[in-house]
Amino acid sequence: MNLSRFLSRLAGVRWAFVLAGALMMLVGAGCSYEPGWAISAKPSYRVQRALAMVSPAVVRIDVVMREFQGGVATHFRAIGSGVIIDRQGRILTNFHVAGRARHIEVILADRKKISARRVGADHWTDLTLIQLNRKEMKAKHVHFKWAQLGNSSHVMLGEPVLAIGTPYGLARTVTRGIISNTDRFFNASTIDGYETGQFNNWLQTDAAINPGNSGGPLINLKGQVVGINTRGDPTANNLGFAIPINVARRVIPSLEHFGRVYRSYIGIKLQPLRDLHHFYHIGRGQGVLVRSVGVDSPARKAGVQPQDVLLAIDGWPTNCQFPEQLARIRRYIASQPIGSVLTLSIDRLDSNNQVQHLTIKVTSQRLESAIAPQHLVAPWGMVVRNLTTTYLRQAHLPMLKGVLVTSIRSDSVADHAGIQDGDIIVRVAGRPITNASSMKTAAADVDKKHNPVAVVIRRGRTRRTLVLTPRSS
Repeated sequence: MNLSRFLSRLAGVRWAFVLAGALMMLVGAGCSYEPGWAISAKPSYRVQRALAMVSPAVVRIDVVMREFQGGVATHFRAIGSGVIIDRQGRILTNFHVAGRARHIEVILADRKKISARRVGADHWTDLTLIQLNRKEMKAKHVHFKWAQLGNSSHVMLGEPVLAIGTPYGLARTVTRGIISNTDRFFNASTIDGYETGQFNNWLQTDAAINPGNSGGPLINLKGQVVGINTRGDPTANNLGFAIPINVARRVIPSLEHFGRVYRSYIGIKLQPLRDLHHFYHIGRGQGVLVRSVGVDSPARKAGVQPQDVLLAIDGWPTNCQFPEQLARIRRYIASQPIGSVLTLSIDRLDSNNQVQHLTIKVTSQRLESAIAPQHLVAPWGMVVRNLTTTYLRQAHLPMLKGVLVTSIRSDSVADHAGIQDGDIIVRVAGRPITNASSMKTAAADVDKKHNPVAVVIRRGRTRRTLVLTPRSS
């Protein structure tokens, strides 16, 4: 199994009913009650002092999520963790915890429950910012503390750290370990199908991180948050990964102001040079190899080719000898204003194996995900999503309009018409389909008229016309 896909599954936040029930049995009737974060008034050693500073700001997050399976929408409950980061009551957590939640409730350290709303979400870094309901807090006379954010660039290999959160529904859990690696790299990483980690590396720790820890803080013994716990591997001995807090510092302002992070894209995939510098007559560690260039991408249109060596962008050196250096270059490109003109300094081997020194100007576009939100087309019993240019490039399809079918309900109108998962619907009754909204409108009109209609789909590289008969006809 793909390592990144395997790790992403481990960060799930489903309810752990059995463990929660077992915990209630352990508590038992008649047991005395103490606050969950009962810290000594005079902490006697560094671990207690660090917990006293951060643990009151750590919260459990209960969410209601919606997913689509078999052409129908289902709702489920999930849990995760988070940390309050300022006096306004804003909470930092993972995208896969609350980024797509339809309802959010937060349980504070004193066990008071407050509703919250999503402020902004960014699946590229797997981070989400949520806001506690201020009116509700005032009505319930709720007081809270917030944590201090540290500097993850100062984290040292072997430094002691604590992971705090709600693993398997067990709230107010603390585990202890060290920083095992300060610059862990994952290639082509996804969580719940969404791209993540392309613009940052990870802090690796042996402090136990389990499902439900997602979104909770990784702290140092100064009582500072240095990471957001995200991934864990239960088949290993406490192999966990956290998003460096400096990554969060960079995205929080955009999440506050825009609800998302806008990034630039030019359409190149990169590869560390390693020992290839001999073939290009450049110094070791200079430049990065262009592994591929996206179809119809800005870089392709500007003349960038696979196997080019990118030496610099606007004079900024793009030196990359090892995989963990890739995120820095991707982040530099992504951080440029959308629509800006980037000057690429490139070395290219010609047919005579001679090096050409080129300067190529590329105009960036907005970065898009391959995955768009799903929409239920109820009359036809199917679920669709909008096409994105990224999806079309990855699927090696032309830039066409339509909607992608992601699931079909058995015995539905769409099922009887022969529509399948993965089909792209481009026309309905002669009407062009451009997005999910136009698809819903067309389906509703067909349902009202009760007449069979022709549906044009693209399946792979071929087009087909299917006859769809409304249920009521």
